[in-house]
Amino acid sequence: MKTYIKENGKFLLFVLVGGLIGGYCTGLYLPGTYSEEMLQQLQEQNVTAQMLAVIGAVQYGVLYGLVLAAIGVVLSKKTGLWKRLAFDGRGAAAAAAVAVFAGLLLFPGDKLIFGRYSSWVSDQYTAAPGLTKIVAGLLVGGIIEEVMMRLFLMSLFALILWKLCCRKEETVPAWVLVTANIVSALLFAAGHLPGTMAMTALTPLILFRCFVLNGGFGLCFGYLYRKYGIAYAMAAHGLAHLIADTLMIMFL
Repeated sequence: MKTYIKENGKFLLFVLVGGLIGGYCTGLYLPGTYSEEMLQQLQEQNVTAQMLAVIGAVQYGVLYGLVLAAIGVVLSKKTGLWKRLAFDGRGAAAAAAVAVFAGLLLFPGDKLIFGRYSSWVSDQYTAAPGLTKIVAGLLVGGIIEEVMMRLFLMSLFALILWKLCCRKEETVPAWVLVTANIVSALLFAAGHLPGTMAMTALTPLILFRCFVLNGGFGLCFGYLYRKYGIAYAMAAHGLAHLIADTLMIMFL
């Protein structure tokens, strides 16, 4: 245990702090996206924005962050996906390219493509994001979602497939890692559906949008994780949100 903490303590602390701050900000801004019915239910239950912020901090910082990161590090090392946290020029260039591409697809891409056919999508881009939303996207999106979906879930799927299908192989075959990436990307997209349902009806267009955007992004982040390590997936994911939010501030 001492060796584990010594080797991974800084990374786990980084995840914890990022999750606490990002989760707190998420709890503050999310009520602004809820329907009148949901807001009424929260009011009837005497749930305040401050309470949601504290719950969000614990949820994302401890449960989704620290706990899953601690397990994910072990899984990542067992499957050979863990990369030493060091600068890699090619990794940085790839992460930057993915971040710019994903950021532009989020805005103005989403508004121009899907907003043309959905008033709800178009309404998401009527005002610039506030500070809490920007911080939440950068930290919860960039750090915690990558811990959940890549470091933990993608590594877990890779380990299971490896042991079930090719346990005689000394290392995890490439097809196993690719399959694990695809599955985790699809689940990453599906994980956005409950939040979307809280705001609008799940029409075929909205479902298609969710899986194309979030699933596509997930595949890119999974590739970065596999090729260069979790730090580059985190950087690309967080910067994608930051780029989109910055463009919204500039042009909305």
